[in-house]
Amino acid sequence: MKEDRHYTDLINAHNILRLIGKRWGFYDTYMKNKDPDAWFKSANIPIIEGLLLFGFVHSWDPYFQGDLVNFFNIYKDIFSIIKKFEHSTIINIDLSNEVKNSISEIFDKIARCSKRRRFESTDASKILHAIIPNLFVMWDRNIRKAIIGNKERDGRCYAFEFLPKMQEAAKEYLDDYVKENGGNYESATLQISTMADNHTLAKLIDEYNYVRYTKKISLTDIHNTTL
Repeated sequence: MKEDRHYTDLINAHNILRLIGKRWGFYDTYMKNKDPDAWFKSANIPIIEGLLLFGFVHSWDPYFQGDLVNFFNIYKDIFSIIKKFEHSTIINIDLSNEVKNSISEIFDKIARCSKRRRFESTDASKILHAIIPNLFVMWDRNIRKAIIGNKERDGRCYAFEFLPKMQEAAKEYLDDYVKENGGNYESATLQISTMADNHTLAKLIDEYNYVRYTKKISLTDIHNTTL
């Protein structure tokens, strides 16, 4: 059964997360202090940006075993690919097979930045989102299982199954806003973001997924939250 999507659910889930989430402030702090341009000027990322990024990931996942030196070397390897997505959003990206193969490749390489060969699937999505917050939607095990079932947690699954579903959801949320308020996707994205502390559409979709599937708060509760 297809889920009815209302843009207000994004705002409501955001408000719920502010009430129940103990770590949301780390995200806001990271986003305010990062230099977004640093990731696309050169493959040689300033160490301060790497430390800020890994600090953010650790704040959300204390089990993260990423190795910063390893990550810097990986980023040099994928820089030419990831730079192509610098201005992409979850709405405007053309998820062709070529694009999905590229995303799959960078996802898998980032997920292997750990010290002990642990495949950092959840944290790879967080790292990608931190670098391009308008495009990449984060996931965790509960979100992944709820949306695409018991599939692999690798880059191919993320790029070919999860991200297209998130793009479909994003467009449905915007369609709902435009139908009710007028405008277009660009203005709808801006207005929804403004109502939710200027978080990106990709981040708000993650928050909705987290509240509903990880924290298991019912859709009825999300609908009925006071804006």
